[in-house]
Amino acid sequence: MNRLLTFLVGPESVLTGLTLVVYWFCARHGSYASRDVTILERTLWLLPFVAIALAYATFLVPGARSWSWLVRVNIALLIALVVGSVRIIDGFKEPGTGPNGGAIGLLVVICLWILVGSLANSIAAAFLLAEHRPAWAQWFRERKILGGLLIVVSAVPMAFAMSTLTGVAAGIYASLPRFFQR
Repeated sequence: MNRLLTFLVGPESVLTGLTLVVYWFCARHGSYASRDVTILERTLWLLPFVAIALAYATFLVPGARSWSWLVRVNIALLIALVVGSVRIIDGFKEPGTGPNGGAIGLLVVICLWILVGSLANSIAAAFLLAEHRPAWAQWFRERKILGGLLIVVSAVPMAFAMSTLTGVAAGIYASLPRFFQR
């Protein structure tokens, strides 16, 4: 399959489209009325699940099944979720009215991404391992219950790694303005 197709229908383009839809949706519900704020709060809770489902659906694109694809999905998901959730949180209150608890909303989105994303990463990694290593595929076929439990258990260290890397990325991002000050 054409390598360009994996980028055109890859996780980056799909999540860019989702981010554009979030921006459009927030523009339609930006009146700061209680009804619009309620809709945006529900959207904030729904965002990680929709983003993860769309990002991992790109696994079905021919030529996308590689370990680099898994890295691309996680980076694109983190960026799309942070940008989308910050845009949704901006619609909670009128500018200049003080704090609104937006950091908690961002924390909820990141935590949901880590919890659900670690399980999705484990499942995708099991599929990639079975596809690239025929012996593993045979092992999974012979031990379906044990293989399923192994996938679920492997989500725990995956979540730990995702939370560590997210914390490192947030720390680097937070220290950039101080680094460039005189």
